[in-house]
Amino acid sequence: MTIGNKTDRRILRTKDAINRAFLEVFSEKEFDRITINDISERANVNRGTIYLHYTDKYDLLNRCINVHLDEMISSCTLTKFTQEKVEKNEAIEALKSLFIYIQKNFLFFSSMLSSQKTSLFRERIQKTLTSSIQEKINMQGINQGMDKELIIQFTATAFVGTLEWWILNQMPHTAEYMADQVWSLFERNNINS
Repeated sequence: MTIGNKTDRRILRTKDAINRAFLEVFSEKEFDRITINDISERANVNRGTIYLHYTDKYDLLNRCINVHLDEMISSCTLTKFTQEKVEKNEAIEALKSLFIYIQKNFLFFSSMLSSQKTSLFRERIQKTLTSSIQEKINMQGINQGMDKELIIQFTATAFVGTLEWWILNQMPHTAEYMADQVWSLFERNNINS
């Protein structure tokens, strides 16, 4: 039930339980083998409740990806990156918040990246990062004379690969360390420096 902009807490709790159950099942089974029954049993709700909120498991997956990508990008405090010249400490803090968000949502990210059927997730995260990098790349200095699209694709692919490595290896470095290292790589490639 929605009153103005306020959603009923029961609906939020139910959706949260469904999403959590979906991610737990997804971490144990391949997506193709997951059924709505699996999710409803784990969430302790009936199938009809799931269908009230989601069309099917594909809709649930899609919405789950959208929410996490949106929250991941907003956690990075990208507003700090809209300036012409970004202070190194601010940039590292913004990246650190992104890595912390990923740490807090490890189950989601590890499930998405370890499944054979999640090329959709990799493509979407790369597309999101590509558009962000495109806005920030400086084509002067070290990048002068280079193909802009090639630099953007290379950087986005490298960043997604780095995130994937960090997640699939159980996050062997702190979020702060990762942010510092990634920012140094961005600086070397003249991304918003």
